Amino acid sequence: MKKKHLLSFTLALAIAAAQGQAASAQVSGTTLQLQLLDKQLSASVNGSAVSTETAAQIVDGSFYIPLRWTSQQLGLETKWNEERMTAGLTTPNAYLEWDLARQTVSVNGSSVPLEETSLISDGVLLVKLSWIAPYLQVNYAFQSHPARVDLTYVQPTDTAYRESGYSEDLQRNSRPIAVFVPDKPFYRLGEPVSYIDLSYDPDAEGLPEYKWSGNKPAFFEPGTYTVSLQVRDGNGNWSDTAVQTVKVTDEPYLSKAEFPWYTSQAGSVIREASSSGPWEHTLAGSPPLLGVISSSKERKRISSGENQVIRSTGMLGQQALNGKARLTLHHSNGMHRKVNVATVLYNPDSSKTRTVQITREGLLQPTILHQANAREAAVNFITQPGSGESIEVKPGQTAVLDQVTLEPGQGFAAIQDIETDGQAEIGFVVFGENEIMKPYSALFTPSVTKAVYEASEIHYEASLDRTNLPVLSTWTPGLSPAEDRGMVYSLNLKHPRPSVIALRAKEGYVNGIVRVNGQVLALPQGGLTDQDGAFVVYRAEGLEPDVKIEWLAAPGTTSAVEWIFYPLDERSKR
Repeated sequence: MKKKHLLSFTLALAIAAAQGQAASAQVSGTTLQLQLLDKQLSASVNGSAVSTETAAQIVDGSFYIPLRWTSQQLGLETKWNEERMTAGLTTPNAYLEWDLARQTVSVNGSSVPLEETSLISDGVLLVKLSWIAPYLQVNYAFQSHPARVDLTYVQPTDTAYRESGYSEDLQRNSRPIAVFVPDKPFYRLGEPVSYIDLSYDPDAEGLPEYKWSGNKPAFFEPGTYTVSLQVRDGNGNWSDTAVQTVKVTDEPYLSKAEFPWYTSQAGSVIREASSSGPWEHTLAGSPPLLGVISSSKERKRISSGENQVIRSTGMLGQQALNGKARLTLHHSNGMHRKVNVATVLYNPDSSKTRTVQITREGLLQPTILHQANAREAAVNFITQPGSGESIEVKPGQTAVLDQVTLEPGQGFAAIQDIETDGQAEIGFVVFGENEIMKPYSALFTPSVTKAVYEASEIHYEASLDRTNLPVLSTWTPGLSPAEDRGMVYSLNLKHPRPSVIALRAKEGYVNGIVRVNGQVLALPQGGLTDQDGAFVVYRAEGLEPDVKIEWLAAPGTTSAVEWIFYPLDERSKR
């Protein structure tokens, strides 16, 4: 065996043995003092004597130190690459690799002769201190009596690694840096705490993940609280943990009950305002907000059934109409075969053609998840422009306005505005997938239940100024959920003071769509129960002349909606 191969094998054994030992990593920001004496198998670490694997030594006027032992003291780790037969070390400033077969050492891929930087003593790799010190970020001083070196190493508060772009460097990407500070030196009880995030990634790869601990939006007991943060870059490297303290005085600002109302944004849910606990008592004792209520009866509502299971074919419902109507449907197929559900218009006149226009519609397509997704029909109805489709119905004939096919177990929901130019009859018909729908007259059954409501919109107008809204107030429409099907509520709230407008389920379940000043705001997926709390619809700043809100409950809603008007004081302007 050649000598250099023997040295490589001996060095490999030394490096492999070292890999089984934990590196003595130092605490971030602390100072490490090392002292190594010439040709002595002992050293000093922060004043304590320790043994070394081999002695440091002076050769040709240069001081050489054992690489593995020194790097361990600094919290670094040498690794042996069996395939390449090389030893590698990732330092704070570069990736170093010793190739004993070629008698070279490389820095981030650029090679120099081994003899210029290193030597082997008793199978242990020693490196020239003056060469490696800048890579290790250590300061050193040579002392002559006795011959020794004193090394000083300050563990950095972050260990961002400069990219080398070298294939063997396992930390080629810089680690990100977590940095943040609270926006104030002191906070009062319940005062919102903002954290100014100054974190960054030296490689500009972005920070897709944050890991916070203790970062509460407010604290309600006096004291000093610890908050920490780690960030991850796009390559999966985590930063060191940044730590700050939040100091809270004993001066009150917001109570726990007040805090969510002063800080929650539109579209969020205030969990505390559920129908159980203190809030139920608070709302029960709050006065109603006085306003003017009116209804529009130019369009009647006709319902074929609410969350109704289809058990047989035939007529679901029928109603005469002349002019405008709003149709609501919500059915599921409880049969063991496919069925069609059709909305039809019959022209009873024997001499005149009738024209029907579909001015607005929303549909939930057939799905087995119709109960959870029925809101889709309400969303489409509020947000989508009308098709303006027009259908002519000949004397004594029947026209299909809409039709869906349901597999067993599937359901659908629909809301549709139509307008006829004369007397007609609307019908909701079920027939088999491969069947031809019977003539309208043959389908009619006098005993079929009809659900008809004379109004399709309710208008509520009130002032939210300081005179009319001095304290927490509410408004609950007097209609039952059954009577609410397809009803659009229009709230015109004038001169709002700084306040929060929210809604919640009175008892049961509610889902639907809200439009505020023309902007759509959907309830959380799955809707709200009376145990979920209040849904924030709008935060009034006190500068608006008015706030216009539209609300449409989704098919399947079982609870009346309670509107909450929560006045805010000067603390809302923080």
